[in-house]
Amino acid sequence: MAVRAASWAFLGLLCAVAASAAERPPAASAADSFPVATDARLAGDESHTRLVMDFSRTIDLHAFTLADPYRVVIDIPQVIFQLPPKTGESGRGLIKAFRFGLVMQGGSRLVFDLAKPVRIEKASVIDAAEGDPARLVLDLVATDRESFLRKIALTNRLAGPELPRADRPQATSGDPRPLVVLDPGHGGIDTGTKSSGGELEKDIVLNVALRLRDRLEKDGKCRVLMTRTDDTFVPLADRVRVARGAGASLFVSIHADALPRREGDAQGASVYTL
Repeated sequence: MAVRAASWAFLGLLCAVAASAAERPPAASAADSFPVATDARLAGDESHTRLVMDFSRTIDLHAFTLADPYRVVIDIPQVIFQLPPKTGESGRGLIKAFRFGLVMQGGSRLVFDLAKPVRIEKASVIDAAEGDPARLVLDLVATDRESFLRKIALTNRLAGPELPRADRPQATSGDPRPLVVLDPGHGGIDTGTKSSGGELEKDIVLNVALRLRDRLEKDGKCRVLMTRTDDTFVPLADRVRVARGAGASLFVSIHADALPRREGDAQGASVYTL
């Protein structure tokens, strides 16, 4: 009922604002060409935590942070993960748990769920030498929320404006109705938060977005485009490109929060605008 109510509550808001604004991973045919991750280890405490992951050869990486919930993400080239069973299910120090997998052809991702805000002190790969494998080393140091968010804002600003991608639908359909882009947060390997009952944020927000899309299309006042319609990982930058490339009047990203059991109660929807 709460999901249905939240979906219907968005309807009037979306149309009014928009009008005014006028996997499956592919099989590797040459698996031997991909690096192999063979082991991972955590060390440290809640002030300084280190992860070391072994690879069959040196790889490139790009590390960044995300808030609410606190996460560190590392994007790497496509990798074959041959890690010991249950790797990442439990954590240590600043890392509560971590997950990994293929997120697109040619690209893999590591996602670290954090116990508190952190600063990435080091994220690099050491070349193989003297019989030792190549090693990805991630050093995290505890910080405060303000510093954590400031770093994210600075990173986004330095990245510059996103440019529309040529393969996205452009705003040349001739349909005068405003276009609303619905963005169900998370997806694929990026599950978002998890409730005490096991429900995943990525599933809940997709359910809400699909119902909302159907409602908006039935109403007929807006055109609707979704960044994903199934359990697919979509990079954050690509979500924005979908909207800008299509000439959208409104971009709505849908997320869900969770409260630990017996720590409060919440119902309904919260709306944030930028």
